[in-house]
Amino acid sequence: MNTASIIGKILIKGDLVLESPLLIGDGEGETSENKKDIHVLKNQNAIPFIPGTSLCGVLREYMTGIEPKTVAKIFGDAKNFQSAIQIDDIELKNGKITSRDGVSIDGLTGTGIDGAKYDYEAIDRGAKGDLRILINLRGGNVDAEKFDATNYTLENVTDFVSELIVKLQHGIRLGALTAKGFGLTQVENLTADFYDFRNKKDVAAWLTDKPASSQIKPAAKTISENPADFIVDAQFKFNSSFIIRNYQVSADDKKQKISAVSLRSQNDFVIPGTSLKGIFRHRAEKIFRTLKLDAAKLENLMGTSKDSGEKIKSRFIVAESYIAPKKVAEVAHTRNKIDRFTGGTLQGTLFTTKPVYQKNSEPTLTIHFEIRNAKDFEAGLALFLLRDFWCGNVAIGGEKSIGRGTVSGISAEIKFQGETYKLGEGGKVIEGDAKKLSALAETLKKCGDE
Repeated sequence: MNTASIIGKILIKGDLVLESPLLIGDGEGETSENKKDIHVLKNQNAIPFIPGTSLCGVLREYMTGIEPKTVAKIFGDAKNFQSAIQIDDIELKNGKITSRDGVSIDGLTGTGIDGAKYDYEAIDRGAKGDLRILINLRGGNVDAEKFDATNYTLENVTDFVSELIVKLQHGIRLGALTAKGFGLTQVENLTADFYDFRNKKDVAAWLTDKPASSQIKPAAKTISENPADFIVDAQFKFNSSFIIRNYQVSADDKKQKISAVSLRSQNDFVIPGTSLKGIFRHRAEKIFRTLKLDAAKLENLMGTSKDSGEKIKSRFIVAESYIAPKKVAEVAHTRNKIDRFTGGTLQGTLFTTKPVYQKNSEPTLTIHFEIRNAKDFEAGLALFLLRDFWCGNVAIGGEKSIGRGTVSGISAEIKFQGETYKLGEGGKVIEGDAKKLSALAETLKKCGDE
């Protein structure tokens, strides 16, 4: 048997589910048929899909931090190993294409930058597709007789796959805007069959598309959080109402001359991760200006793309927030536009929108954000940002000038450096050392002296 002989196969299958919207663009931009600036990638049958290359790159990066010695032997490298892994494209046959819009905000004025408005497509959460990953084991990588050659053993391979499937079940992020809540996927009904071609039954099973005689189970562990990550999960109530404007209204709303409703994902109202990240960034810029801190430190946290082509990946990650319809109520509001010079109404400018009101004082909005490998002063900044939301100093969504979008904090859980802190009514620390949180907040003020 030569080194190129395939002596076994591992087949990983499951149902990949989108837990948040997914954006993998086709790179074409606006066309005569589609006026959106960014379009979802589709195959020749006009079905949106996830390229196997996208999934492969993410899995390789993750596994490099877990099993670096085995990564090259499974994923290949430029010198010694041909790739042993094949990942099929994943068709999202029930993928619903939704539209979002964005705008670049001037950090000083808080207003949109001229010409920086854009529209893009995304695949809404809930879409599913068939995951299929095949790993070919060759004689050059694994000993044909004993699986114990100097390259790696069968145990190395199965351990590697066990770690890989734990990550798939736990969730990975794919595509663009992952720092803004997009691209979270999880795999359900996952199986990993090991076809050992030394076993005639496994050869027959492979040829007849039946399960192998043995399966590889997920590693007996959960994916632990990095103690260096600063993680916040906070619950809020809306002080009045909110609206994330969506101008694609239903036929019934059109009959009532409603021009905008609040954005939804599936049936839930959604606070987009792009909106939350924008608020966090704008507020952080204001804090940095007030404290006269070096803006470069904020770029290293929030990420940036410069005219020179230099890019810095964001370590500040937010999640999209979804609000169940039973917790809120839509109410149509008709208003007039006002002439700012005379203070009177502008003729013919009556318009109606449908903001969303909270029904009671219970927690309605959950905000999750985290800072990967946070420095102490970055953790301090995160505490100031949490306080601003908690105290209603920032507003979410549109129509802020008439009081929409402010929230009040109800509870929060913070994790950092192996410690857990819980906040209750009024922001009081009810679990954990309050002095440590205060010390972290103070490090932000001092970071300008570094």
